[in-house]
Amino acid sequence: MTESNAFSIIALSKEKPDLLPDLFKEKKNRVELVFVRAGYLIRVCNFNEIRINRNDIHLSLSATPSAIGEMSPDIEGYYCRFDSSFYPKENLGCELEIISSFLYRYPLCLNKNVFQRLSADFDAIFRLYNEREVDYPLIQAYLLACIYEIRKLMRESSLDFYPAKAFSITKQYNDLLNIHIEKKQSIAFYAGELKITPNHLNKSVKSVTGKTAIQLLTEARLAEAQSRLKHTEAMVGEIAYRLGFEDLSYFSRLFKKTVGITPAEFRKRNQRLSC
Repeated sequence: MTESNAFSIIALSKEKPDLLPDLFKEKKNRVELVFVRAGYLIRVCNFNEIRINRNDIHLSLSATPSAIGEMSPDIEGYYCRFDSSFYPKENLGCELEIISSFLYRYPLCLNKNVFQRLSADFDAIFRLYNEREVDYPLIQAYLLACIYEIRKLMRESSLDFYPAKAFSITKQYNDLLNIHIEKKQSIAFYAGELKITPNHLNKSVKSVTGKTAIQLLTEARLAEAQSRLKHTEAMVGEIAYRLGFEDLSYFSRLFKKTVGITPAEFRKRNQRLSC
């Protein structure tokens, strides 16, 4: 993958919501950073609605469902994403996993000094990215500075690490969900793969995410359903059946309760948007 495909950044603006990407199409080891300098936006991440206000930053990994919702008229800031191939340091992947887990439900509020430094860093990254000859190594340096600023602030804010074992189990569980979600919908299977009991798996996941292992499993199934509704022509019933929902009416009710509209409405709306 070329550097131009592995990294991108746009300035947030109420007039340009169409430039924000759809990450349901492909599951890659991709990172999203949202930095808000003015106004606010609503981000749907892991089926949680996260309000990102002025002086906030939010980071997530794109193996989870994510979308940008409402944005205030005065929105200012940056949306940045990059793939694992763009990581400037070998150990950055671990740092990003830790940050993402802490920001699972909430953004990080930046103090005045960190906000000013990150604001300057993002301005520089955006300027470099839009030059005729893009200096990707310099962008990587600024990006690395941003990541470590976030980690430093987390430590100073007494956001201690989750228990190492629980964090590791949760990460492995999410990785397994991405691999096996079509064929395996049993918590017992995933617990067996991790060589722990279902109860141990559930307690570990709950301590890190605030959700049960079943909730994450259900969210993964519904995220995969959304992807297939948008990017395949398979019938709704077939999609439901392949994801372990034998009762189509139950699948439709659960989908509407979680996503807000029925599977058929979701497909119709996204077909209209893609025209």
